[in-house]
Amino acid sequence: MPKIDQKNIKILVIEDTEVDQRVACAAIELGGYTPLKANDGRSGFELAKEQKPNLIILDYNLPDIKGPEVCKLLKTHYDTQQIPVLFLTSLTAPENVLKCFEQGENYLAKPISTKLLLKQINSILKDTNPQN
Repeated sequence: MPKIDQKNIKILVIEDTEVDQRVACAAIELGGYTPLKANDGRSGFELAKEQKPNLIILDYNLPDIKGPEVCKLLKTHYDTQQIPVLFLTSLTAPENVLKCFEQGENYLAKPISTKLLLKQINSILKDTNPQN
């Protein structure tokens, strides 16, 4: 089984905070993947439908529609329902974290650690691409 070229693996970051977006993209590039960026939920959802990334990193607090709502949109749309979502959030209260998990997804607390994020990215992609 030929190994997938990492560069062909696209990871969409839907994040409105510039610093967090930079850190997330740095982790993605460090892993040899291709980062895609959106600054709000709506454009992120559109980009996801168009690009069909392998993974979506989704901020919880977005300026237009909140992360969990974006996740619902993604999970109900035919083109994006299979894409794993990793929530980023500074809201680490149990009820917020539970909301992330209720969407059936992964979550990472902010401030983001590049190493930890990359570890999670690799682990999620391994689960979705078992041939790696």
